[in-house]
Amino acid sequence: MAAQNTGSNLKSTIIQATKNNYDQLADFFNQYHYIHRHLDWFTTLDWLGDQPFLYESVNDQIEAVICTVPENNDIAWIRAFGVREKKHLKAHWKKLLAEATQKLRGSGIRKLASLALHDWFEDLLKAGNFNNHHNIIVLEWQGDFPKRQPSDLEIRSMTASDLPFVEIIDHIAFPSLWQNSLAGLRKAFYQTGISTVAIKKGQVIGYQISTAMTIYGHLARLAVHPDYQRQGIGYAIVYDLLKRFEHRGFWRVTVNTQSNNLPSLRLYDQFNFIRTDEEIPVYELDI
Repeated sequence: MAAQNTGSNLKSTIIQATKNNYDQLADFFNQYHYIHRHLDWFTTLDWLGDQPFLYESVNDQIEAVICTVPENNDIAWIRAFGVREKKHLKAHWKKLLAEATQKLRGSGIRKLASLALHDWFEDLLKAGNFNNHHNIIVLEWQGDFPKRQPSDLEIRSMTASDLPFVEIIDHIAFPSLWQNSLAGLRKAFYQTGISTVAIKKGQVIGYQISTAMTIYGHLARLAVHPDYQRQGIGYAIVYDLLKRFEHRGFWRVTVNTQSNNLPSLRLYDQFNFIRTDEEIPVYELDI
């Protein structure tokens, strides 16, 4: 916990948030405009009890909040940041970011990442020496299937018992920045519209997790074990998913991927996914 005077007889204190602060933080996040929330399976308040989840208090009133809970042993994401008043935006950001990165370094985390979902927050990231190496782009399926049929592969609905195997594939298929924890995958699984696994010789070798809203679907997660990549497994999983969406009458399916993920872009190009205008910058800070 750090404390300092603001210069106007007001005492500013940085405090670790706990579950006891739930109601106070819920009011804060619901009332104020300058709030960044990470695109996450969890809500911001789901992270209470994990650290670093910090707030700056002046005379017992929350003025600013930052949540940077790690995803794995290497990477943390800024899951939330917000301020009560715009005029103190940069000052709160500087203090809370410094406190959060110090705590992250102490736990062995070496990189802090963030999505830039608002112009004002992107300005803060730049001021905090974060670097933009690539962006997340959004692709949309137009309803057309390629003529090439997928290979003969068993694809079935995912079960909760598959999740430990899904986590293993997730961690060896993605770099640290994009890995999901078992808790995150479990949360995603129970929120999904369609989730499936690819099976070969009785083993899970690939998976996808998608969400569904009315007549709109989104492919949220797709991974294939590296030993089985470039063998048409990803193609078969996507083909099967789109057929399932088509059977439900969905006319729009989207997927997010990184602008520099060429294998992923080539896969979705085979299904005539079209790039939309939506793009989200990804920023990283070595700490």
